[in-house]
Amino acid sequence: MNLFDVYPLFDIEPVRAQGAYLWDRQGQRYLDLYGGHAVISIGHSHPHYRKRIEAQLAKIGFYSNSVQIPLQRELAAKLGELSGYGDYTLFLCNSGAEANENALKLAS
Repeated sequence: MNLFDVYPLFDIEPVRAQGAYLWDRQGQRYLDLYGGHAVISIGHSHPHYRKRIEAQLAKIGFYSNSVQIPLQRELAAKLGELSGYGDYTLFLCNSGAEANENALKLAS
C-alpha cells in the first residue's frame, strides 16, 4: 500500500510538538508556521486545552448527535453570543464533506 501524495512531502518526520515548535527524529527544532490545513491554530500541547480535552475524555470521548449533549448546547450558545446572532440553528459536523452533504439535505 502506498499513501497518495496530495501535496509534495518535505523530508521531515515530526515526533513531538510543544507550543509553536515541533521536533524531528534527529532533534532538529522547527518553528511551526504551518500546523495543517485549518487545524491546530492554537499551537501544540497548550496546557489549557490539554486540561479541557483530558477532562472531557475522562467523561466521554464521543457520542452520536442522536442524544442530548450539553457541551454542544454550550458551544452553540457561545457561538451565538460571539457572533451576535443568538437566535439561530446550528448543525455541528466534522468535515467540509459532511457540511456540504447536510447543506444539500437541508436545501432539498
